[in-house]
Amino acid sequence: MSFGPSLIFDKSSLESLNLDEAALLDNFYRSSITPLFFVECLADLEKAIKSRSTPEQIVGSLALRTPDAQSSAHAHHRRILGQELSGYLDLSQVLERPMVPHGEPVQLGDKRGIIFRRSPEEQALERWTRAEFLEVERSHAKIWRQAIMRINHDDLVKTITAGVGHWRKPKSLEDAKQMADTIIDNMDPEWLIGFGLELLDIPEAIAYVQGKWAEKRKPPVRNYLPYFTLMLTINIFFSLVIQTQLLRNVKQSHQVDLAYLYYLPFCSVFTSKDRFHAQILPLFMNQRQTFVHGDELKEDLSRLVSRYAALPEDVQRTGLITFAHTPPDDTSFLVTRLWDIYLPNWRAIRDYKKPQTDPEEDKQLVEEINRWVDGGQGVVSHNEHDIDKLDHVTITRRVKARKGRWRRFSEEQEQRMWEYEQSKKNKDS
Repeated sequence: MSFGPSLIFDKSSLESLNLDEAALLDNFYRSSITPLFFVECLADLEKAIKSRSTPEQIVGSLALRTPDAQSSAHAHHRRILGQELSGYLDLSQVLERPMVPHGEPVQLGDKRGIIFRRSPEEQALERWTRAEFLEVERSHAKIWRQAIMRINHDDLVKTITAGVGHWRKPKSLEDAKQMADTIIDNMDPEWLIGFGLELLDIPEAIAYVQGKWAEKRKPPVRNYLPYFTLMLTINIFFSLVIQTQLLRNVKQSHQVDLAYLYYLPFCSVFTSKDRFHAQILPLFMNQRQTFVHGDELKEDLSRLVSRYAALPEDVQRTGLITFAHTPPDDTSFLVTRLWDIYLPNWRAIRDYKKPQTDPEEDKQLVEEINRWVDGGQGVVSHNEHDIDKLDHVTITRRVKARKGRWRRFSEEQEQRMWEYEQSKKNKDS
């Protein structure tokens, strides 16, 4: 498949797409599936659905539309915060790239690499497409749903007001963001660290973090702990706004919508149909990032479906990986403009003629990769954490060969994929 800009979507944007459009979304974007998306999906299992479809059917349909080729389950924001507090994360080096957990260090001979296997959440999505919901997932649905309903906005306001004092009511959302930044930058930094960690429910880390901060000669908190600062700013901003009429009909579920902002540093493009997101997200995005309304995304994908569906049948049989490896040159397409922003050299790469390779060498390479993935004889672990010193990074996926109307691979590739699956089944049996 192609590469494309790194994308985060919420449920509102994805559920508006049909299966043909969803396949092209997966074809042209690299999606990060946040834990909040799973929270939203599982919460649907506990809702009273006002339609003829059951909750299981609705969640299963959404899972089927979820990207499975160019996607990865994103690390939880609390885990990311823990990495920063421990000194293992430098947010300035992230560069809008996703944080992917479950990396497994593997070594074969003198070659070292990391295998990223499917996360438990990705495995669950695959089950949901078959309407298979484990009892543990139903239990999580109840717990997460109850947790959302227990959120008390009044308590959030009282806690923050007690800490930072009474401030004037903001005149606009932009004003509220500026006020939150002012509060962060003008409070006693040592107190701010303690207050913020209490608010974010990590009080056990206060002494350690304050001690490490003091060892670094007490730099500005915004520079020393930028991810912590982002999370704290989001909460202060929200506490200022919900005392006004700047956001209409603030609901308990908006706490989940707000938490999507914690993942902004890890994408180039964020898409949502949610009015709450459309109003707030641009305030927290940097100049390199783009917010795309879900309606605009759907319209663009619908145009792409019409364009590619008109291709001759013999072209379509070569698969999306061939005839839609890159977007159209036509800049009237949103996807083309986004590729021009985030992958400015994509046309040169597209036109590059790869030298012919030896089929036998290709076969040996595939066999070696399979040994890495399957944990064949001689594969061991290693302790190298610097990705620049590794020989390879491999991401394993179970990708549906066809999605909607589209054949995603050529007939020959489909045959090789089938043969590989059959050989694995024979080995396992």
